[in-house]
Amino acid sequence: MRLTSLIFLLSLMQSPMGFAQQTGTITIVLDDMGNSLNDFQALSLPKEIVFSVLPYTPQAQLLAEKAHQQEREILLHVPMQAKADNDMLGKGALMLDMQEKEFKETLNRALRTLPYVQGVNNHMGSSLTEQLQPMSWVMEVLHTQGLYFLDSRTTAQTIAESTAKISGIPALRRHVFLDNVKTQQAMEKQLQSAVQLSRNKQSVVIIAHPYPETIKFLQKRFKTPEHGLHLITLNQLIPETQRLAMQRKKSEFQQANNQAVTSPSIQIH
Repeated sequence: MRLTSLIFLLSLMQSPMGFAQQTGTITIVLDDMGNSLNDFQALSLPKEIVFSVLPYTPQAQLLAEKAHQQEREILLHVPMQAKADNDMLGKGALMLDMQEKEFKETLNRALRTLPYVQGVNNHMGSSLTEQLQPMSWVMEVLHTQGLYFLDSRTTAQTIAESTAKISGIPALRRHVFLDNVKTQQAMEKQLQSAVQLSRNKQSVVIIAHPYPETIKFLQKRFKTPEHGLHLITLNQLIPETQRLAMQRKKSEFQQANNQAVTSPSIQIH
């Protein structure tokens, strides 16, 4: 009888149903949004899942509009110079050879294309996120507009998160990549790693991508209300005082620039 009970308990802990009592909070961010019509399939996922949209991509504005209508949190996924494959950055990339004026205007222009964003994270950026001066320029722009920064941590030497904190910007970091390998088994393993990590941390941030395989995996994972994961948005990871200050900054910026205040109401928990 004791052995039977132990087996049952272990199976419960290993199942999705067992997650609820075992995990802390988990946040999922879908990067690289806006390139494909397939990305719209992600609108069926729980609205706590954050969309990070690449500027100037074919579906960026319509996708952001529909996500905003769902009251879904949206990031601007800013291309930043990497150590390799910079031909894949796309339009609006922030580069190390830019002077301050060009650098900030490039970022401001991208932000104007997606007025619903509440924060920014880096697309690629393994070179730029290691450099203090350009990252300080990023944070100056975000501070003015009442936005936060999520460090995607594409390099172990990143100083993005620390630069944001020094600049007075709410800063978050990625802990787990979900879909470097796009099989259901590999993604489940990564999710389990995040769950395990959440047992020792208050919260874990997962970055995934809108691959058809990933969207299918997440749709299946969240098919029933009893999926067992305590899913929250990035915004909810930011302390209430900082969230309120960000909202005021964003409203002031938009009013000064004759923009409608478009951010969804911040959630106080």
